[in-house]
Amino acid sequence: MKPSASAFAGSVRLPLVNGNSPKVLLFPARPTGAALAPDVIFLYAYGQQRPNSTIREALMKANRLFSLVLVALPGLLRAHDTWLVPASFYASPGEQVRVRLATSEAFPTSDGAVSPDRVVRFTLRTGSGTAQVGGYRVGGKDLIADVVAPAAGSAIVAAETKPRTFPGGGLEAKIFNQYLQGEQLTAVIEARALRDETDKPGRERYRKIAKAVICVGDATDSLPTQPEGLWLEIVPRRTPCGLRVGDALTATVLFEGKPLEGVHLAAGFEGTTGHKYPVWLRTDGAGQATVRFDRPGAWFLRTLHMVPAKDDPEADWHSAFTTLVFEVRPR
Repeated sequence: MKPSASAFAGSVRLPLVNGNSPKVLLFPARPTGAALAPDVIFLYAYGQQRPNSTIREALMKANRLFSLVLVALPGLLRAHDTWLVPASFYASPGEQVRVRLATSEAFPTSDGAVSPDRVVRFTLRTGSGTAQVGGYRVGGKDLIADVVAPAAGSAIVAAETKPRTFPGGGLEAKIFNQYLQGEQLTAVIEARALRDETDKPGRERYRKIAKAVICVGDATDSLPTQPEGLWLEIVPRRTPCGLRVGDALTATVLFEGKPLEGVHLAAGFEGTTGHKYPVWLRTDGAGQATVRFDRPGAWFLRTLHMVPAKDDPEADWHSAFTTLVFEVRPR
């Protein structure tokens, strides 16, 4: 079983900095008064009236020390997946449906709520058009919102977070390389080698993108097969409404609106944990892959794509994690 971030809650002592031994806390979630996200393990250095430069030095030492600890724990620093999970995938006309934006490594649970100020998009698209979802808020370990199902057909809920970087100047090289290998991002590994960056920290700016399909009755409309115009998204070739055990679904991965060849499309169901996806496929020349469903319940499709950053002094790579969630019914 993959260790959880909470296993590292606590503190360590670092080498002396200007005669002081700074204390470093390892937080799996936000410390009081700090706007930290649950999808990264953060290092926070502090001392008694030490100058900012000293704090930065302590933080750099902390990151190096923590990276050594993580060498024995492959995959721990893979950012959590993020999903939109409706309370009901099949709704009555006009029914109010609670939707959770969940972030964790165990679908469909959440380790901690995404801060509302990190959300740059939260929309509901129906046959009547696209509307902004308002009133989203933290509810326990989720970011929650309430949407209204259409009178007929299907609805697509979509959310996107603000791109952000890892703290401390990026991930230590060995950890970043393990992360790339775990995700099988061969093109990035080769590009880093060509740029003589294999032994340099991985400076990545990432965003989370999530979609979910809500169906009203026996919806057969083509709304879910239409892209939302997201930076990276998964678009089914047929509506997931009406899917049953034994059925198959072909999906297209779009990057900046164009089919993306050769990326890994993962699929999983309730209970899928630790990036151990039961389905792991590579998209073909049309950016497509086909998944067959062997059990009922909530399912997700997921992919990650990373490209060289442009005009970004804080990052060498830009990436996105994107998911699509829907329900498969019993046969």
